[in-house]
Amino acid sequence: MTGRPGPVHTPQRPSWTCAVCPVDTPWPCPPARVQLAEAYASEPLALSVDIGGMLPLAAAEAGITDPRELYERFVAWTWIDSARAGR
Repeated sequence: MTGRPGPVHTPQRPSWTCAVCPVDTPWPCPPARVQLAEAYASEPLALSVDIGGMLPLAAAEAGITDPRELYERFVAWTWIDSARAGR
């Protein structure tokens, strides 16, 4: 992490909203995405796998049926630009 103190943005289940952000903010919220990306900085593929594993749980528990919403919330932001990653 960056050393900035602050709350850890975690999912509130079964709604899959952020436990810290304003009411009804979908998780992972922008601060959670930053925290997760920092926590998985040395293993970005593990971030994608772990977050991807949460997708079906969130879909079932929160009743999210829109594939686009699920993709944007749980997958799209975890992708790594291999050119920037020094491949």
